[in-house]
Amino acid sequence: MMKVLRFSILAALTVALSTTPAWSAIEFFGTAKVKPTYYSNFDFDDSQPDTAALNEAGWASGEHIRSEVRLGWKASGEKWRIKMIAEGDLIYNKNNADRSFYVGAEDANGLPNAGSEFGIERAEFGYTFAPALDFSTGWDIRALDIKSGGLLYGDDHPFIGLKGALAEKTKYELLYIPIQNSEAIGVSDSTKTGDWRVYSLKLSQGIGGLTLSPLVAFSDNTAKQAQITYYGLELTGEAGAFKPAFEIVGSDGDFENGTDISSLAMFAGAELMVNKAFKPYLAVRYAQGDDDTGDGEAEGWVGITDIGRFTPLMGMDGNILGEHLASGASIYNSPLYSFSPDRAVGGNAYGGIGNGSSGNNPGQKLFAIGASGDLGAVAPALLYKAQAFLIWYDDTTNLTNVRTPGEDVDEYAGTTFDLQLLWAASKNFSVDYIFSAFDPGEGIEDQVDADDTAFAHTLTFAWAY
Repeated sequence: MMKVLRFSILAALTVALSTTPAWSAIEFFGTAKVKPTYYSNFDFDDSQPDTAALNEAGWASGEHIRSEVRLGWKASGEKWRIKMIAEGDLIYNKNNADRSFYVGAEDANGLPNAGSEFGIERAEFGYTFAPALDFSTGWDIRALDIKSGGLLYGDDHPFIGLKGALAEKTKYELLYIPIQNSEAIGVSDSTKTGDWRVYSLKLSQGIGGLTLSPLVAFSDNTAKQAQITYYGLELTGEAGAFKPAFEIVGSDGDFENGTDISSLAMFAGAELMVNKAFKPYLAVRYAQGDDDTGDGEAEGWVGITDIGRFTPLMGMDGNILGEHLASGASIYNSPLYSFSPDRAVGGNAYGGIGNGSSGNNPGQKLFAIGASGDLGAVAPALLYKAQAFLIWYDDTTNLTNVRTPGEDVDEYAGTTFDLQLLWAASKNFSVDYIFSAFDPGEGIEDQVDADDTAFAHTLTFAWAY
């Protein structure tokens, strides 16, 4: 009897194990970045104390040390894949060192900080049914134009997506992005005051070394009672020694109160591959400005999220224009990651990071010149990037001149200069320094009656494995 029982148990275990999904090897990886940073004069007025600006770790001013620590793991099979990255992003202080909370140590929003929030910062889960049908979901980086000017969208919001190859050089990506999904409590289901959802489709057609990509996106921004359709075209790739990039995007929509939304943005640039040590580039960036706050039209360009800071030609993770020059810290009013002053003026608010940009903003005309390269022949493992931006407002009608009341604000907003030096000591450790300055032009001086240069210094010690 016992032999029969043992045999039955063994048989049952064999059947159970044969029907259990096979385990997969898990690969761990991670990064650790320590970033001593110094901000100065973001308000362009040295006679006033600096106002705190927002970065990825929180609010900071003057000298501070930010740390970004990530631990990731991933696994995959023939058709499936999973990736998760846990992150702690904090500005060093006693509270997060001891991971404790003290009365009076609340953050700018009145919330307690018991040592920095830590959790799954990015995640992606995917399954490939066929080359033309790849399904993915999670909350990871997705973008529509990050390879060119970044005027429309790039961020790590939650998403559900389908993508695939329709032919050898023809691809598509369809995205549903619930940026905000906050129902009002105690009211009927038809009231969705906190919701903001985006739907997008991008096609990519390879033509030689170039990729041509028409795109369309619909922003159903119930939180701001605005619905906007974006439509555009992007071109990226290589043509001989040149790496061109171009995009043009238009917007059309309206607020529920009847205010029309209509605007345009463009980007064009090219990098020339002279040699390993010298790769110069030229680029122009245009965002339409609004000319009248009271005409029932919001014509200032507002994307879903401006991602200029991380674009290939002009982008730099730590340059001053990509920092948070808004919310009182600077009259220029560009939010984090954005190169455009899309929070200036206020009114007709919708879109942008935090859903706080203004359809009445003055827009921008930006000319960029720069170069990057590998200086290994001079100093082993040394890389550099240097660039200057010349920035004009597109339309200053809605801006206020405090230096000469009654006069129009000058169109020239200012000049920025960035120098980045990176020493790659090994594949696992590097040191990166960025010097960045924003010298205000007459347009900013008219608005603040001051002309002091703003600075950002960022030193990064980075470990990767």
